[in-house]
Amino acid sequence: MRFPFFALHAARKNAKTVLQEIDLILAYSNDLMLPAARQSLEEQAKILRSCTRPWYARLLNACRNRILRRSSAPMSAEQIQNAAQIGRTALDAVLPDLPPRPNSFLFEIVETLVVAFGVAFAFRAYFFQPFKIPTGSMQPTLYGVHSQAFSGTPTFFDTHEPFATLQWLVNGRRYLDVVAPNNGSLAVHTDAQRAPGFAFLSVAGKSYKIPTDVLERGEIDLQQLLANHMADNPNAAVNTRRSVGDVRKGQRLWAGYVYAGDQVFVNRFLWNLRPPRRDEITVFATSSVSMNLGTAPANAGFVQKIPFFGIPLYLAAKPIQGLPPSQHYIKRLVGLPNETISIRPPFLCVNGKPVEGFPGIDRLTQLQPSETGPSYRGYCNTGDPGLPKGQNGQPFGILCTAEDAIRTADSYLPMGDNTRNSFDGRYWGPVPRLQMLGPAACVYWPISVRWGSIW
Repeated sequence: MRFPFFALHAARKNAKTVLQEIDLILAYSNDLMLPAARQSLEEQAKILRSCTRPWYARLLNACRNRILRRSSAPMSAEQIQNAAQIGRTALDAVLPDLPPRPNSFLFEIVETLVVAFGVAFAFRAYFFQPFKIPTGSMQPTLYGVHSQAFSGTPTFFDTHEPFATLQWLVNGRRYLDVVAPNNGSLAVHTDAQRAPGFAFLSVAGKSYKIPTDVLERGEIDLQQLLANHMADNPNAAVNTRRSVGDVRKGQRLWAGYVYAGDQVFVNRFLWNLRPPRRDEITVFATSSVSMNLGTAPANAGFVQKIPFFGIPLYLAAKPIQGLPPSQHYIKRLVGLPNETISIRPPFLCVNGKPVEGFPGIDRLTQLQPSETGPSYRGYCNTGDPGLPKGQNGQPFGILCTAEDAIRTADSYLPMGDNTRNSFDGRYWGPVPRLQMLGPAACVYWPISVRWGSIW
């Protein structure tokens, strides 16, 4: 025995399927049909549309009929099935007379891909957007491109395909062996804007791309090039090339594992519901985009003229002073609007008082210098010993000493967790609210100890 409700549901579902097929044929082949066939399909579509109206439309129609004192009994499951069968018969009668559509399978694939990409880009723009950590400014919370020296013999899986590629796909690790192919010179090339986190070695005419932490640790004797190196600093070493010595054929300069930077999803929707909070790891844009009529702003980092019926329109990106335009940085949010931020190492201070009770900030404050790895020492000012100096040999930035402070006004102040190697708000100041994109939600690749949620 079949219940009436389920019979009605099955009948309406079948009628809806036939209606979708008729609508598709009318949309694609309307101009190829005979007038009589087109009129027949349109009439059947109208009948089926009345059969498949949603529940609220049927309720409104019943109320309207009651008010107008019109008698109209709802269609039964059998009547809907008959209407669907008549529609299917009319559709089958029209299809043989239509010319075959060339490459119909290819068109269906293209349509599916267009819809899929549209949904993906919409999801990326409004909900979760992927970002890559390029440098070590957020260590030890998030890692950019980094390396581990290895002096032993690499395993079979490190050097043979497809195992090396599978290893990289899972944990983002690959083995690199830098050996001079011939006698010649060794040169270094860096570009902090186009390839942050990497240095390029030219060894006797062959180029290698290695993480900059190889140089920072002194594993290749190029320390003279890193006097002012700092993660994320676009002005540290841009398009510079130096010859630093001669090499012999077969000489091994460096060997080890190169790890890809952490890939994170950023929640673009959350801050539409609430304002940003202190201690969140946040992604922000380095410049604000505006549309200008008449003339382009003189201080814009990027200007694009838009032709619009002879009207002079300019799309301009105005960067934060000291930062490149149209880039994205990731830092920890430490300062909220209308606060005074200062640093009394190792403490971060807001309105003169040390910040406590925030897991991420507290963890960084309590870190001690490492004997073997990078020196994470809580928060420090830009003028503290061991930090890069300006061209005149003096500290640069805004928070140079413990007496300096930053007033955020209606903006937000971000800082890197690795403050001894981070070009952050201490150097260039706060970020306007409109340039704040969202908090980092999770690390989705590679699979490592940091995979999963972020704090």
